[in-house]
Amino acid sequence: MKRAETARSNLILWAVFLIPVVWAALLVAPSLSGGLPEILENLTAAMNDPFHIQWVDNSPKCVLLFVAAYGMGIGIYLSTKRNYRPGEEHGSARWGGAAAVDKKYRDKNLQKNKILTQNVRIGLDGRTHRRNLNVLVVGGSGSGKTRFYAKPNVMQTNTSFVILDPKGEILRDTGNLLKAKGYDIKVLDLINMHLSHCYNPFTYLQDDKDVLKLVTNLIRNTTPKGSNTNDSFWERSETALLEALILYLLCEAPEDERNFPMVMEMIAAAEVREEDEAYQSPLDELFERLAMREPEHLAVKQYNIFKLAAGKTAKSILISLGVRLEKFNLSTIAG
Repeated sequence: MKRAETARSNLILWAVFLIPVVWAALLVAPSLSGGLPEILENLTAAMNDPFHIQWVDNSPKCVLLFVAAYGMGIGIYLSTKRNYRPGEEHGSARWGGAAAVDKKYRDKNLQKNKILTQNVRIGLDGRTHRRNLNVLVVGGSGSGKTRFYAKPNVMQTNTSFVILDPKGEILRDTGNLLKAKGYDIKVLDLINMHLSHCYNPFTYLQDDKDVLKLVTNLIRNTTPKGSNTNDSFWERSETALLEALILYLLCEAPEDERNFPMVMEMIAAAEVREEDEAYQSPLDELFERLAMREPEHLAVKQYNIFKLAAGKTAKSILISLGVRLEKFNLSTIAG
């Protein structure tokens, strides 16, 4: 729309300038046959009496010549109307100033910004500036990564936060502020466990696939690096038993019993007697009753895999799994 309006304005302007071009052609026409000397001689007289116009045989030819020259001039003007950016032949890239960068990316609402430096902020809505909000801060110990970047952004209190705080410094300095702003603060402290909130993964289990993922991650992360690959039999056996126990609790136990301390109690109830293969432990009876009601239950299938082991092997599997999960016997973790 704007370009069309500009073109229309230019056409009107060129049409207006065409009038003096034709006028000048008619003034010059009577002297055209005498050549340049006669034109120059009569030019002064024509200027003294500019409205004394005579129509002669050369008038049409002169008007055509002047109009053609005028049109050629317009063509040359349009063909050379470009932005050549003189002085920038070798490029115009330059370092942006803090004020310019801040003006381009910051949100007008100061609370809805991520603080990058003292003078530069970037809005949290990436759709407005089309930049992601990922930031990598590199600096040596004591360079101010926490003091000058992490804390100021936490104190913005404009989003939810997941904070890795090895020294507890951020919690100590900003915890009261976050609480005053209405934040629900949860702390996972693996050093001072009695001061830590607890996490029960059973709360987040929705189906059988979640159980398999939980057990796989637990076994993988409690297996020492560089362990002998020949131990895979024991790992797989422990996996089958642990899956059976967790699946049973998830499907059959009341909500307050769905936790790892209860898993440890079930392992303790899984007594195996090497001299009496027919002996049924309290845990065997639990799964037998479940099998009578739901023989295709995944917990039953996984437990039957464990029960394929002979008495001595089954006992070793129980001991191995109990040792792997021994941390759940600690009151600070079990609580």
